[in-house]
Amino acid sequence: MSPLADSLVDPADSPPHDPRLGAFGARLVLRRPPLCPEFELWLLSDEVELEAGCAELADGEAPPFWAFCWGAGQALARFVLDHPERVRGKRIVDLGTGSGIVALAAARAGARTVLAVDLDPVARHVTTLNARHNGLEIETASIAPEGWDLLLAADVLYENGLRDWILGEARREGPILLADPQRTGTPRLDFPVLDRFEATTFPDVDSPRKSGILQEIPCIRERRAAGPRSSGDPTGRTSRPGDGAARDPLIDPRLARDPERSTNERKAARP
Repeated sequence: MSPLADSLVDPADSPPHDPRLGAFGARLVLRRPPLCPEFELWLLSDEVELEAGCAELADGEAPPFWAFCWGAGQALARFVLDHPERVRGKRIVDLGTGSGIVALAAARAGARTVLAVDLDPVARHVTTLNARHNGLEIETASIAPEGWDLLLAADVLYENGLRDWILGEARREGPILLADPQRTGTPRLDFPVLDRFEATTFPDVDSPRKSGILQEIPCIRERRAAGPRSSGDPTGRTSRPGDGAARDPLIDPRLARDPERSTNERKAARP
């Protein structure tokens, strides 16, 4: 642990002692993601039996997707670190932050402000711990606000509604950098490819090495009508039983960071 991180992290607030993380807090260790070894993150130990651990979760408690550094997130973070001019001096939003790797990369690369967005409160808490450990300052929120300069999004294209929302945000707000593993059956965006990547989820959960692409969706501003965002907008809508929102990865945190779906249900849904 660096001297700066030593001064910022209270041992009583580290994952092994943090009651907010439930049973998985004691299973976390500091690790360096392969594509971004500049950072140490609280991630799941290799010795943890994930399925057994998930069986201990309380009713309604989401699996610990924040305890992994997903391949697309690593790739986008690496791109930001290698191209700091993309974020320097800008107001950045990291959508579906998970462990916070992309948000941390933006902060390290000189962003003016960084907001890490995730509906899962545990993910937001772990992201804050990871930022403190690495001597960085970021803010967290459950929904994306208006008024940002660049939105970063890794592994969020699960269904057509999300593709449409991404395109809408580019029209309303600003440009978007997107990392997508190009899973079978998921939507595609017809924009130039900035870069290609190969990455594996870390720690590895028996997932194959994934190839994917990085894309930039440019800003094509349109006049915004006065009033709140529409109820169909995943940055601010509220879900109601039976409206289908629970299937949306940005509404249901259980889906937000699960590109490798380990259960039979997820395998069937995303081959």
